[in-house]
Amino acid sequence: MYTRYAIPLILILVALPASAVTITERPDSIANGHPIFITITGLADGSRFDLLIDSSFTVQPNSGFSVQMSQFSMPFALNDGTVTATLDGTSENRLEVMKGDTIVAVSGRSVDGHYTTTKEYDITQGTYDYFRLSGVSLPTAREVRAKLQVSGVKEGADDSEITFVVEGMPEGTITIIALVDGAQALYKTVTVGGQTAGSSSPGSTGPTATLTPTPTATQAWKDFASADGKARVRAFGADFVGLVAVSPQDVPAGMRVVAGPYSVMPTDLVFEPAATLSFIAPVGIPVADLRVSSYSGGHWSPMAGEMVSGELQIFIPAAGVYALLAPVPPETTVMETSTPATTAPATATTKAGMEIITVVLGAAVSLGLAAGRRR
Repeated sequence: MYTRYAIPLILILVALPASAVTITERPDSIANGHPIFITITGLADGSRFDLLIDSSFTVQPNSGFSVQMSQFSMPFALNDGTVTATLDGTSENRLEVMKGDTIVAVSGRSVDGHYTTTKEYDITQGTYDYFRLSGVSLPTAREVRAKLQVSGVKEGADDSEITFVVEGMPEGTITIIALVDGAQALYKTVTVGGQTAGSSSPGSTGPTATLTPTPTATQAWKDFASADGKARVRAFGADFVGLVAVSPQDVPAGMRVVAGPYSVMPTDLVFEPAATLSFIAPVGIPVADLRVSSYSGGHWSPMAGEMVSGELQIFIPAAGVYALLAPVPPETTVMETSTPATTAPATATTKAGMEIITVVLGAAVSLGLAAGRRR
């Protein structure tokens, strides 16, 4: 009686889609020195995971600063990982990652107030002492923007929680963006300091903000750069626009990605008026070969752009995934040539040796003959 229903029931269970990954953050606001919690559910092994922590805080001009995410608990590993740091409004910069007795550090000077560095670094499971961004602000700076992005292929528990403590930021904002296989799973802005610090909410899973500003006298155009510094968005009336690097997919045959792809965040963002997306033209590639393209539905679509001051610019009406493409360069054929073997001429040493042998043989023959006559 029950057997005939077993197979259909199994088929129904198999047909049910796997639960989607869910990522939330809490609380909505914190005080300096307090923790942030990022709860993750259903993140399968082999997924590409990106976590961007974008902070903005006030500084004194031409002064030192240091902000860090301390006691950074990473519940899973990120293989083939990278750590990217970007700072704006600075003259000198330093990134430090410490775990146990190991410290990985890189430092450098800014170019036009901007600095970025990427370090190939597998993120192992466990607790990191800190991820620290420090440096010196520009003489004219009143604000520094510091971004930290960790990326890699996830390995470990499907259900887990990332936690860290924010230090060195008395007042500011932190925008947290999480992507899974290039798709936005979390977008949340947390206030640091202020009278509301410490409030809590279940957090956000996916798009949470739409930017449709009405131009006013107090609003202005602002620039938001990608972590690697190769692209930027210029938008009107925006408090924050994320430009997060994601893995390329479905690249057209004969083409390659030379910058990006970048996912403009949050995913429900709408620009009124249209924003400008700019890519720095790479050296060594003819401008006529460069194509800015948008990605949607598994396809790349070229967009009309123009070159302005060494940047290829397009207008974008909304969030999306964009990249700078160029043709794959032709393969270089290496011609192998062979040189016929030659016999080296006899050297003076060789000739001298032969002469000595001749003399010795001649002497031996003479002695033999003389001995014969005496007999």
